Amino acid sequence: MDVSSASFIPRRVAGAAEARAVLASEGAAIVTGLCDERSAVAFGREVLGDKAVRIGTQFEATKAHGEKEAAQVAMQPVDSRGRKRSMAPTEDRMVAHNDGFAFGDYAPDHLFLWCERPAARGGDSFLIDTSRLLDLLAVDPEWAAVADFCRGIDIDHSEPNYPQGTHAPIARTAPSGRFQGRYHPYLAPVEGPSEAEHWTFVRRWEEAVVAARDTGPMFRVDAGEMICIDNYRVLHGRDGHSDPLRKVCSIWGWSTEAVAVPDGPLDIVVPKVPMSA
Repeated sequence: MDVSSASFIPRRVAGAAEARAVLASEGAAIVTGLCDERSAVAFGREVLGDKAVRIGTQFEATKAHGEKEAAQVAMQPVDSRGRKRSMAPTEDRMVAHNDGFAFGDYAPDHLFLWCERPAARGGDSFLIDTSRLLDLLAVDPEWAAVADFCRGIDIDHSEPNYPQGTHAPIARTAPSGRFQGRYHPYLAPVEGPSEAEHWTFVRRWEEAVVAARDTGPMFRVDAGEMICIDNYRVLHGRDGHSDPLRKVCSIWGWSTEAVAVPDGPLDIVVPKVPMSA
């Protein structure tokens, strides 16, 4: 099945109001002319508008920072289900994901990726609209059951050794009415009598996401540009690169439409889910 149309290149827009409108209708937009990180965070807050609750830089995506975090994660043990956390080298194409997936309901509902310096070669970005991807699966007789599973069966969205304490479908309607579709490499069925059967559907969802990533378009973001993303609806990632000078800031934003907002900073190396809403 051809799922390449679930991947897309976002439109370049002018101003926060247009970015907000395109973000709501299409899932992502690109803005230009943001000269520094402070300007990027301020623009993201303007996009959130009167719904803004919290926004700030979560981490800087550089080769050195990624290698440091990967070394820390590599020391963490295998969990009771045989799963182990890992962070791939920057030379690999990134796994499609929603940022903050380890935190479940506390993941940001908006993501802003500001580019200070692109890689000299490689590092192009990709986006996958999970709503579009599920619609494509739903009309294909060989994949319709996968779409039904994603929309109707609770699974475990936790990372190894960091349980979230709740289960939910891959795709759902958030309390605010917004669509939410999720993917990351540690999705697993809820343990129990249906686990073996449900693994088949989880792995087919992974297959569909990887196919959308690898057959859809990629695009380059230049210095001073920022991708504004509906982090509930759109998966993102980048192609491999080896440039030690590439720098992108991942800015997380929570609006009044977020399922839950954390009380303080979140640590992606030790992703313990906050205990209070």
